[in-house]
Amino acid sequence: MKLVIAAALLVSSANGQATWEPGNFSEGLSIKDSVTGGTMYLSNGLQAEAIAHSGQPVVLSDGTEVDAYHANCDGGASFPQADGGHIYVSNSEIGSYADKDFSGGVYALTFDAENNLKGYATLLKDTVTNCHGGETPWGTWISCEETRDLGRCWQVDPTGAKEPAVTAITGQSMDRSSAGEYFGKWEAFAWDADDNKAYITNDDYPGNPSHPDDPSHSYQGAIVRFSPDETALACLDAEDDADKWCALESGTVDYLKVIPSESGTGGTFEWVSDKNEANPELYAATEGAHVENGIFTFSTIVDRYLFQLDLAAGTYTMSAVPFPFEPDNLRLLGDVVYLCTDADDTPGDAVWRWDNTGASRMFYEVGHSYPAGVDFTADKKAMYVSMYGDATYRITRADGLAFDEDPLNINYEVNGGIAEGKTHEEIADEVNAVNASLESATTEEATTGTESDDTPAEAEGSDAAAEDAAVEDGSSAAALAAGTVLGLLAGGAMML
Repeated sequence: MKLVIAAALLVSSANGQATWEPGNFSEGLSIKDSVTGGTMYLSNGLQAEAIAHSGQPVVLSDGTEVDAYHANCDGGASFPQADGGHIYVSNSEIGSYADKDFSGGVYALTFDAENNLKGYATLLKDTVTNCHGGETPWGTWISCEETRDLGRCWQVDPTGAKEPAVTAITGQSMDRSSAGEYFGKWEAFAWDADDNKAYITNDDYPGNPSHPDDPSHSYQGAIVRFSPDETALACLDAEDDADKWCALESGTVDYLKVIPSESGTGGTFEWVSDKNEANPELYAATEGAHVENGIFTFSTIVDRYLFQLDLAAGTYTMSAVPFPFEPDNLRLLGDVVYLCTDADDTPGDAVWRWDNTGASRMFYEVGHSYPAGVDFTADKKAMYVSMYGDATYRITRADGLAFDEDPLNINYEVNGGIAEGKTHEEIADEVNAVNASLESATTEEATTGTESDDTPAEAEGSDAAAEDAAVEDGSSAAALAAGTVLGLLAGGAMML
């Protein structure tokens, strides 16, 4: 049976005036996922479409069905191409070295300049728990294996023209020659183009109870800085980007040690060559990695803080994540952090827009897994995100503007700006109020998904049910009034 996933669409603004309102769900825009049964609720002025579903054949824009989409779609990134199109790469976080299950890998969705889906391909296979990663300036994707069992970070060509290669960025044997060297659950990668160094986050921490059989060394979870040696640095002078891969093949590594100030919201830091001198218990289980203008940004799961390290000054700030959910992948546009959160299948499964005033959800999920793999196209007019293990979506502003342009309004669902550097204690009341609001939110699903073999009468019945449904977001009751959820069939066709 062929199912068509409908996107919640708006009429684009003809004059370029902003219509997007982060944190405001009053228009009741949503997408009912006919494959998974989940619903994505969109803030006013957004539109979205499902591109591919895990386990279902990928359907190209011309109707051709190709291989089934990969399992556990996680970290990803968009790479512009010379023809005006782009490629979205996506990790598959599955498998286990201990169980000899090498089913992880990296995959690519290829789009032309008109955003037509032209192809789906395997870029890397026979790996394990490929979680997140990051881009290099020479156009490659670094895919990190999040496992203590010999996990490594791979360099991958989004076009598939060059074979993947293991990197040396974690300081461990590239050929797995010494199992004792492996101590990281590698998460994300960021390259500092100003200083030609790489930073790798590590989703682990000393005494992690999820690994009771593993030795709990004090350095478990240490963030790594990779510095290319002279041979590797010379690779960056190559004219062809394909010849710059060797920049990640040799060098030295250091480990992050933070020295907190009395304020509890920052301090100084240093890089130590002995991993035993690192103190990852103070930044336990790190997620995401972004370096821009000399600032290295990452988040922590255990204590739920956003860290920003001034790499030149040797100082850092930390701000309490202003919502009671685990932070995950992140991307920055200017001073705005777009942060995925894992809230165990509640309306806190969301992508948040967090700036120096507060935070608002772009969208949230009910019935899906948590979002991951958030990234923007080069023109910032489209955002890709995957519902972990479920599907990959493209989200755009209905006004046609880029995500780094101002929205119409911002409904801050919780205060607590990044620059304020507040502790959890200082924002506890507001965060508790947000949590209570989300827990009490109704989860009646707006039925914008339509089976293609439904009769018109049945389809109309589904739309009528949507008109009566309601969902309460963190700040207001969003009535799904007649006509506000448009069940326009906008691609994303899936086959069962």
